[in-house]
Amino acid sequence: MIPSRSGVLAISTIDRAHMEPKSKAPHVLIFPLPAQGHANSMLNLAQLLSLAGLNITFLNTDHNHNRLVLHTNILHCFACFPGFQFKTIPDGLLVDHPRAGDHFMELFDSLELVTKPIFREMLCSSQLNSATGQSVTCIIADGILSFPIDVGNEIGIPVILFRTISAGSH
Repeated sequence: MIPSRSGVLAISTIDRAHMEPKSKAPHVLIFPLPAQGHANSMLNLAQLLSLAGLNITFLNTDHNHNRLVLHTNILHCFACFPGFQFKTIPDGLLVDHPRAGDHFMELFDSLELVTKPIFREMLCSSQLNSATGQSVTCIIADGILSFPIDVGNEIGIPVILFRTISAGSH
């Protein structure tokens, strides 16, 4: 990657074309808080990392993934990235249970109680491996979620917390 005139990092295709890969690309698991703004920011991050050649697994709750597929063309948008895949995990709430507003803490509690052990099992049983079978090498979790840190520490996978809040909202 090289700095561009705008100050944004750009991918150097020239350097990559002349280099032999010394190892497989890292396999990053991205796990957003199941809320629209958080998922959108994490999808943007997933796209940037995919453009850089990393293998990405985007883990979303069943509920949020179904809404994304129903109301967007998200599957088509990410189909051009061969190292990208969507995976889903239950959030522990009934399908028709509200997940926003006054009910948000119920979702948050359910993620800790129900989703955490399922997440651990999915990582340990290779359910979250890349399409080529590569294990997760790093977890990027939403900064509000704490249980991915616990699980990552337990099984020896580095965890990076990513805050999805806009800089303009402070």
